[in-house]
Amino acid sequence: MLTDSQITRLLDIANAGCHKGMVLEARTIYDGVLAVRPGHVPALIGQALSHIVIGEYEEAENLLRNGILSEHPEDDDAKAALGLCLCLADKKDEAREILVPLSKEQGEAAALARSLLEQLDQ
Repeated sequence: MLTDSQITRLLDIANAGCHKGMVLEARTIYDGVLAVRPGHVPALIGQALSHIVIGEYEEAENLLRNGILSEHPEDDDAKAALGLCLCLADKKDEAREILVPLSKEQGEAAALARSLLEQLDQ
C-alpha cells in the first residue's frame, strides 16, 4: 500500500510529466494512483489536467464538471482547473462564473483564479 506521501510524490511527478509533454506517462501514474485509491480527487484533477495540456478541453471539462465537481462541488482545486480549462477553450463568460467567486477565497486555487481573471481582463 502506498503512503499519503508516496501518492503526493507520484502525483507531483505525473503533473510535471504533463507540463513536459509526457501525457501518456502521466496518465499511467494517475491511473495507478486511482487503482490504489479509487476516487482520489487530486489524481482525478490530474487526469483532467492531462487533457487540458494537449488541448482536449471538452474531455477535461466533462471530467471536471460531471465527474469531480458533481461529487465534490466545493473542491476549490477542481473549480480552478475548470476555470483554466474554460479560459483556454475561449469560454470566457463561463470561466468568469467559476473564477470570480473562487477568487474571493484564500489559498492556491484562489490565487490561480485571480491570476486567470487578470489574464481574461487583458
